[in-house]
Formats: sequence, structure tokens, C-alpha cells
Amino acid sequence: MPASTPGARSNRWTGWGRARRRNAGRGECHAPLGPGELGLVSSVRWDRHRDRLWRVPGYGIASDGPVTDVLLVMQKGRALREVRSVALTSEAATSHGLARIVLERLHGASPRYEVVSTRPEWALAEYDAALFVGDTALEARRLGGVETVDLGAVWREYAALPMVYAVWASRGDPARYGFWADRVALAVGWAERHADEVVDEARRLGAPATDEDLRAYFSSIGYRVGLKEGEGLRRYLAEAGHLSPGPYGRVSA
Repeated sequence: MPASTPGARSNRWTGWGRARRRNAGRGECHAPLGPGELGLVSSVRWDRHRDRLWRVPGYGIASDGPVTDVLLVMQKGRALREVRSVALTSEAATSHGLARIVLERLHGASPRYEVVSTRPEWALAEYDAALFVGDTALEARRLGGVETVDLGAVWREYAALPMVYAVWASRGDPARYGFWADRVALAVGWAERHADEVVDEARRLGAPATDEDLRAYFSSIGYRVGLKEGEGLRRYLAEAGHLSPGPYGRVSA
């Protein structure tokens, strides 16, 4: 079976064989492995299931600065400390935690959070701010009259460390999956050497962004998780652990 390409789609979750292709967005990364033995899972999901998920070293999804597709969006002129209501995407618990760190710990806000499923412009008509991830974040960047806060950039400035959004994890000792780890390494290397082809494929699949924006987007994403990224992951999990637990409200539209 040929290896799929990380980054070939703007939502960029890709696996191989029994690791399962993950190309429907961060929401799938938020889920546990399901029937698979090896896969890409959100940092928060891995942390919550450490008793049964081993982290596969070396690879994941990270940024060391702006990430471009994890955005907190507000009506222009509103300060973060004044935010009282926030619409959260139904995906990406890791990004939920990052938004809360920025709002509560950095700016002293105490907003109400609700998980919604709606278009960016509709969410901003009812909430002071909204968190958008993936394609909806790329769409939100084109809205008029709004302020966008790139949470990857804010995290880098705050922690002076990379942000790790997802990690590869397995149900057992990662040494058992050396073949698939090699496929991951090959695919990551290919994507890093073929940026134009990755952009073309993203456009073919309908990514809501210009070629220039997509190049900037893919250049901001890293697929390697080394020592520095590991330190950033530990810092994020420690910060998120100090947040009070939900609950979040949930609405369907």
C-alpha cells in the first residue's frame, strides 16, 4: 500500500494501513485510535489515555510560532480581557485548552464556553469570540471586520517553546511498529521536499485559501517532534492541567 502524504490536505491528518488515514480534520485526531493499532491523536487525548497509549517518538504535528489554522476570532476592536462568551469548534480538545490558557491565564478573562457547529460568520454574530481550527480557520481569515489571534504565535511568545497539537501513539510498545514508523519518516521527508505538490493537492481537495496562503500555512507546520517540541508538550499539558474542568455548553447550530 503506498504511503499517504502528510499535509496533502489542509486538515493534514494522515496515517497508513492499520494506522488508518486521518484526513477529515482535527476532530478525528481528538478521537482515540478506534480499531487501529497506531495513529495520530491529539496531545490532550494521548495525555488522557496514557495508561493504554504509548507515544511514538519523533513525529506529530507542531508549530514553533504562527500556525495559521488555530485562530481565536473576535469582532474588531474587542479586547481579549473583555471576552465573555466563546464559541468552540466541536473538534480539537488541545486547541480548546490553548484558547483557555490565552483567555484565562494570559488575559484574565472568565468567559462562558459553548461547543457549536456553525459557520464562522454566524458564530461571531452571537458570541464575543470564536475558536476556529483547520479549514474553518482558513475561511475566517478572509472575513471582514474581525480580529484574528493566531494561538500558535501567542503560545510561542508566552512559553518560548513550540506547541504540539498531536502525536503519534500506539496501543503497545512502539518498537513493534518500526515498519510504520519508517513509512511516517519517509512521508514527512517527501512532504518537506515537495511543497508545491502538497499545495496543489490541497487546492485540488478544496482548501479555502490561495496558493500563497497555503504555502505560508504548510511552512508553519512541523511534523517532527524532537526534544524542544517535547518540552513544549510537557509545558502545555502542565498549563492545561491548572485549568478548571468544564463543563462546556453545547448547541447544535
